[in-house]
Amino acid sequence: LRKRVLFVDDERGIRETLSLILLRNGFTVTLAETVQEAIQQIEAQEFDLLLCDLNVERERDGYTVVRTMREVHPRCITIILTGYPDLESAIEGIHLGVLDYITKPTNPDEVVARLIAKLTARESAKS
Repeated sequence: LRKRVLFVDDERGIRETLSLILLRNGFTVTLAETVQEAIQQIEAQEFDLLLCDLNVERERDGYTVVRTMREVHPRCITIILTGYPDLESAIEGIHLGVLDYITKPTNPDEVVARLIAKLTARESAKS
């Protein structure tokens, strides 16, 4: 199971904590702090999973990252991390193919479990 994840979040504490836990669970982690950085990473390499904060620098600009990922790597699983879930933004995410919403503050082990579950489900769907 390939586990290459692009994790986009402007909060350093969350990036550091969650990336350590992901690494411990066998993920290859690429971090981005800004939308621009995330887009550069998407264009430079392939990912299996995008874990993206909804509001990276501005409100809902995480969807810019999601749109770019859908264009460049349509098979990538996209998951939104948000401190402020709202229905309107969830509907927008569903249209963009977002598979899951994880609300902050979050339990890192639960995040890892959900990511692995999504990857496993995608693998079984392939065979």
